[in-house]
Amino acid sequence: MDNTLLKNKTALVIVITLITMVAEIYFGITTHSMALTADGFHMGTHALALGITLLVCIFAIKYQNKTEKFNALGGYTSAILLGFTSLAIIYESVERFFKPLSISFSEAILVAIIGLVVNLVCVLIMGNSHHHHHHCKEKENLNYKAAYLHILADAFTSILAIGALVLGKYLGLVFLDPVIGILGGIIIAKWAIGLIVSTTKILLDF
Repeated sequence: MDNTLLKNKTALVIVITLITMVAEIYFGITTHSMALTADGFHMGTHALALGITLLVCIFAIKYQNKTEKFNALGGYTSAILLGFTSLAIIYESVERFFKPLSISFSEAILVAIIGLVVNLVCVLIMGNSHHHHHHCKEKENLNYKAAYLHILADAFTSILAIGALVLGKYLGLVFLDPVIGILGGIIIAKWAIGLIVSTTKILLDF
């Protein structure tokens, strides 16, 4: 695949993801849904991962002897930011247990479904690029694969959010909303920790 085409596909997914992220966070706050808000923040994390993937590919072409270090430094920076994001989501979700707010379920469910559709579209776009990605060495292929798998995880988080909202609306299981918010935060935290460990080994030449 031509490098310009690869960059265009990645940039397109980033733009789509950022727009959806803003919408989900906004409606998550206005509808008082932590599950939706967490899903929005989680979309932001994979937008960041894709942004780093894009930059790494650009730098890899220009500075092939420094590719691994560029990848590790970008991943480490991303992991730190993701760690703070996960802590914020978990904190807000736990607080929601003690200070519950009414949720506009119908609106929240609609936006969550839209978010899921966007995630699936991104999976298709990046999945096609993933199978034809030839411009970076194996290390960068793994970085690209991590971003791709992160999108799949985000789609899964969206499904969980929709499930929590539906159960809350029709069965009154409102407590599931902050539970899913916490789960989303934990997913981001685990991803961040794993990234910190793997990138630190490369940065310190372990």
